[in-house]
Amino acid sequence: MAKIYGNKISISFDVYGCPQRCKHCWLGQPKHSTMDTDEVIATFEYIKNEQNRYHYFDAEVEYFDVGFREPHYGNDYKELYQKVDKINRCSLEVERNFNLISLWRLVRDDEYVKWIKNRGIKGAQLKVFGLKETNEIFYGRKGAHEELIKGTKILLDNGIIPHWQIYFNKRGITELNGIIDLTRKLDIWTRVRELGEEFNIHGFPYNSTGTGFDHHKYRIEKNDKTEIPSLILEMSQKHFGKGYDLHAESELTKELIENGDYTAIPGNKWLWFNITSSWDVYPNFMGIAPWWKLGNLKSDSWKTVLKNYKENKNLGLKVMTEVPIKELAKRYGNKNGNKLYYGKGEFIEYLVEKYCRKNYCEKPKVV
Repeated sequence: MAKIYGNKISISFDVYGCPQRCKHCWLGQPKHSTMDTDEVIATFEYIKNEQNRYHYFDAEVEYFDVGFREPHYGNDYKELYQKVDKINRCSLEVERNFNLISLWRLVRDDEYVKWIKNRGIKGAQLKVFGLKETNEIFYGRKGAHEELIKGTKILLDNGIIPHWQIYFNKRGITELNGIIDLTRKLDIWTRVRELGEEFNIHGFPYNSTGTGFDHHKYRIEKNDKTEIPSLILEMSQKHFGKGYDLHAESELTKELIENGDYTAIPGNKWLWFNITSSWDVYPNFMGIAPWWKLGNLKSDSWKTVLKNYKENKNLGLKVMTEVPIKELAKRYGNKNGNKLYYGKGEFIEYLVEKYCRKNYCEKPKVV
């Protein structure tokens, strides 16, 4: 059975969608139409009241969110998040130490940076894929590189510390020294130090689900590792811990075949359910794809959706809870593969996604 971590469930709605079409995005790019915020809030409160009254599977509903793809995207973000804060009894981005903001809004709305600062946000994560052309390709829009630079300056000017998170990819791997040069040209290191911290620039390969799987051709390989500057590797180790490293598929495949007597279901994270604008429901640890769908809130009861999760009623959950990792590695791992992954977890995501894409049908097969 799928796990409900800490017997807590939180729910996020894709109210306004996302302005980007990023090639790394683990969520994918589902079709979107704007959701009615009053209906969204009413739906959440109904679910919360029902769950906390009947305690299906001994769980309770905890937090509410309105932007699982892009936070603060809608033009009414101030009013909407005031309602969200009231429901959650906290500012969730700060409560959970999230550093997620909207770069799109940051460079277009002069009031936005003041608003996030007043909310208590002290640091903000910005995505970097390479230099100008690479950033535009991976963000999926022209001007993205200039927005990264402008957004970084806006944050620094307002006392918010930018964190540059690099997603290693084939196009941008030879541009990493250029990225470091850019940070020095912008004087980010000095300005962050003046704010009392060390500039955080770290990197890792992007996810293997959603559009990340679709653009697997951009995943870096073993011979690309020498292109990563020692500074970025050192900063990445500080960010992720001493165990940080990049491992080849051949190495991971061998290890999982030998020692993979366990399943893929994660066991140490929060459980969120993501609700798309078409009211389809998905667990938050993989992308928006039919093999992860748990139901639809317009046609299925909340109890049915939760039952589908707990009883593995989709192909993805059946694989993650019932198929040993070693079997996935035998079937889909490449013993001679050179593509690099940040540890076993990222590679296991790839194996699960590959299994689902090859075996999905309208009526999930018995595994």
